[in-house]
Amino acid sequence: MTESLESTDAGQERRSRLRMALRWWLGGVVVAPVAVLSHELGHFLTYWALGLPGATLHYSSASWSDSSTFHRFVLSGDISAAAELAPLWKGAAGLGMGLAATYAVVIAACLLCAKWRAHPAIVAIEFLSNVRIVAPVSVILLAAFGASVSSGCDEWLLSLLTGIPLGVLTSLGIISLVASWMWLARYLPLGRRWTAVMSMCAGMVMGLAV
Repeated sequence: MTESLESTDAGQERRSRLRMALRWWLGGVVVAPVAVLSHELGHFLTYWALGLPGATLHYSSASWSDSSTFHRFVLSGDISAAAELAPLWKGAAGLGMGLAATYAVVIAACLLCAKWRAHPAIVAIEFLSNVRIVAPVSVILLAAFGASVSSGCDEWLLSLLTGIPLGVLTSLGIISLVASWMWLARYLPLGRRWTAVMSMCAGMVMGLAV
């Protein structure tokens, strides 16, 4: 009788853990496009509001007619050529508002978790929004090892346009990542945190791929 009860309890525990893992996986899947587009929407709305020609929102990026050439000039150090395509402050504003949109999403996610506990989708959008900090960190590491950087991230381009040190802009992202996870960790399922996080990450990978 005791063995039967233990077997039933073990089965219920497995089913409960599976249901929880599925919820967190689905949370990661559905928020992937939201996290990406909220950042790109910050770029797009600024480009559009400032009158940059051909402002367009794509699936995973935002651009304007000469944005690729503009950014190429900035990366090569030819700032005067970039200024002939568009006012530098408009390019910088568009880049900065993408970052601002990301930080706004992170702050909103933390506040929502404090009010409604950790819904998987809310935690997933916060985590995925912060993951983009990998890009400027990679730029810094490549430069530290003497490698050339041929493609830029928002922070790198914004640093070149404004003179704000890349380390400062990158530090903001790292602080956002660490602080938000310290805040959200308390809301993850007790005893099942790793299961929740790994399921969520697997869902985000699939969501991004789709």
